[in-house]
Amino acid sequence: MRSPSLTRKTKHKNGRLVSTYEWSGRQVGVFDSARNGILVIELFQDEELRPDEKARLLIRMLFPDPAEAIAMAGDRLGELLIHIVWEAFGLDISEDRRHASEHEAAVFDFEQDAARIRASLLQCFGIDWDEASRALSYADMCSLLGMLLEADTETPFQQAIYYRTAKPPKRTKHNADLCDAFEARRKHFSLEKAEDAAQAANDTAAGMFAAMKRAAQKGA
Repeated sequence: MRSPSLTRKTKHKNGRLVSTYEWSGRQVGVFDSARNGILVIELFQDEELRPDEKARLLIRMLFPDPAEAIAMAGDRLGELLIHIVWEAFGLDISEDRRHASEHEAAVFDFEQDAARIRASLLQCFGIDWDEASRALSYADMCSLLGMLLEADTETPFQQAIYYRTAKPPKRTKHNADLCDAFEARRKHFSLEKAEDAAQAANDTAAGMFAAMKRAAQKGA
């Protein structure tokens, strides 16, 4: 996923954020708001839609002008989607897992931490999630959440990340209560999904994308 920038070109179309991405020497407009990023992840995880249905939805969700994007990509539409989904949302949907070395274990989950994120953005920065999730790109939102960990104000989100990642105190005969309290807090804040949520999303996305391509080749 690309880093935030203060000079990157953005605009709005029908009230939706559109950012410019580079692909094969050409510029591509993409709906990359934080809200749309979460919806894209949910699309990959949907178990009811067929691969060909997901493919059509994905293209409409990503591009302001789907027909133009398809025409521009030609027979390399798959490569365009792989590039954009990685750059905009940090999801590796390539079959060869070309971004595996860049994967980092997830320490939060948008669904599980939804209330913490809403409350923490409002508490620390006075930011309303509903407005920010439409105005900021997915990459910018992830960066903003990272800023919560650097803020002096202790927030619910900051607490959750601390107990998920901090090294537990070394148990001695004098600090049993402290260690027990730490473990209780860690258990309380632990991610409900036993597997790495980000890696699971990548696996689901890659599998779905492969199925999408097979369906397209069969004329589904």
